[in-house]
Amino acid sequence: MTFAILAVAVLLSAIAWSLFVQWRMQRRKLDESEREVADAISRHIKLLSAVAAVLVTKGSIALAAVMMLAACTKEGDTIYEWDPDEPKASAAPLVTVIYNADALGDRSYNDLIYQGVEEAAAKYGLRTMQLSPTSYEEGRGYLQSMFQTVSQGLNDSVRRLFIVCAAGYDDYIRQNSHLFDSNPYADLLYLETPEPLASGGSTLYLPYYGAMYEAGAIRPALNEQAKLIVSNPEDQTVVGAAKGFSDGFYNNYYRVEYEEYETEWERHLETFYLAEHSGEGYNIADSTAINLINDTWGTIIPICGGAGYTIMYLCDLMGNSYVGIDVDRFNFNCNMSILKHVDRAVGLCISQWLSPEGMPKHQVLGLKEGYTSVALHLDDYYSEEYNKYITETLRQQIHEDAIRKEEEYEKR
Repeated sequence: MTFAILAVAVLLSAIAWSLFVQWRMQRRKLDESEREVADAISRHIKLLSAVAAVLVTKGSIALAAVMMLAACTKEGDTIYEWDPDEPKASAAPLVTVIYNADALGDRSYNDLIYQGVEEAAAKYGLRTMQLSPTSYEEGRGYLQSMFQTVSQGLNDSVRRLFIVCAAGYDDYIRQNSHLFDSNPYADLLYLETPEPLASGGSTLYLPYYGAMYEAGAIRPALNEQAKLIVSNPEDQTVVGAAKGFSDGFYNNYYRVEYEEYETEWERHLETFYLAEHSGEGYNIADSTAINLINDTWGTIIPICGGAGYTIMYLCDLMGNSYVGIDVDRFNFNCNMSILKHVDRAVGLCISQWLSPEGMPKHQVLGLKEGYTSVALHLDDYYSEEYNKYITETLRQQIHEDAIRKEEEYEKR
């Protein structure tokens, strides 16, 4: 009976590891020996089942065979014992990132996080594991495994930083972040939230209100009709961004007049939400995006992650005006971009994590600190319209007002 139980335990452990290595993750910076172990165990899982069955009847001899199999680190079907002269697993710090479902590939915000992590890894000699789940359930499984690993402690002194950029799991993160208090080798960085964690872990928040306010104040000089397409009304980052643009849009720094019509056009800004709840509304079907674009008169401002990229891409194809969000591009349809430099912000946090002082408990990096900005890409026609209404002095006033109003908004 003892050997039977041991066999089952060995088998289940191997299956769990096999599932682990099949996670949707980027493993190109993992240590070479770790990749070989993972690949070898995955290939030999069926053979391990057979060995486990033998274990029930053959006793300790079979146990030795199983242990030898578990130590296999090479390609192919040959099973042999680990060579003590071979390289050990790397002790380099490991950075693991968990994204929202299907977030990577949005060519904007989440891809900037990926880029910032990889650039920091190259600079500081780190290993990385970037996980992009295909569903909410899969992402929750990643988080549960991560927190379970931290709670059980680690068998080595390798430093590990877990970065979570998935607002849909806010409750779970806040309920379990205390586990990082008791593990000296593991740290948590939670993006993006205006509220610090009550216990273990650090938080980073890049408010978009200021940059959005500045862009909204400028936009009527280029087009007085606009539509905000927002992911959902519960995520504070997108809510603040939408409000910032609206507040700036309706602040009358200047009046746009159309002399040929002898009239003054009124500003009109519409807001449309793609979903109702936090963590949703960041993906959109092409057909839905096309319908939204066709129903829009004026400029589109898509504050909705990957859905935003789809909308911007289709606007280019369909010839509709839009404001670039998290992408700096210049073409006839896009003459303004609102940028969040989250890649630089993540790089800053990683450098702090490696320092003796560690990461601050909570950081806010916005327009004043230079981590958000507005970029204009004006051709001759729009440049003439812009300069007609916005002088250099007025632009500086708008920028200073945006910084001040962002500080006021974040203190509310």
